[in-house]
Amino acid sequence: MSAPRIGPSRLRDAALALLALPLLGAVLPVAVFFLIGSFANGPGAGDDGSGWGWGVLGVAIMAAPAVTLAASLVLVARSRRSGYRFVPIAAGIAPFVLPLVFSSGVPW
Repeated sequence: MSAPRIGPSRLRDAALALLALPLLGAVLPVAVFFLIGSFANGPGAGDDGSGWGWGVLGVAIMAAPAVTLAASLVLVARSRRSGYRFVPIAAGIAPFVLPLVFSSGVPW
């Protein structure tokens, strides 16, 4: 007879995995992009020809996937250590699902 399972229930594990997919795949990158991009539209950020606003938007475009990948790796490590089975898998693929769906042409 097998030993009783210690850790989160399978229902909770599956629910958190389904929640992690849209949060890590869509909400976090957009939030980081808007947060950093908002600095390009702050006071005194008029179009004076310096290109400062475009530079900030370029940083936002690069920072959003970097922050998402870092958060995903942290979630994979911590959830695996806590005994979750589905959450590390969902966290590992979440940053790649939305770009794959959009680049595949399925929504169009």
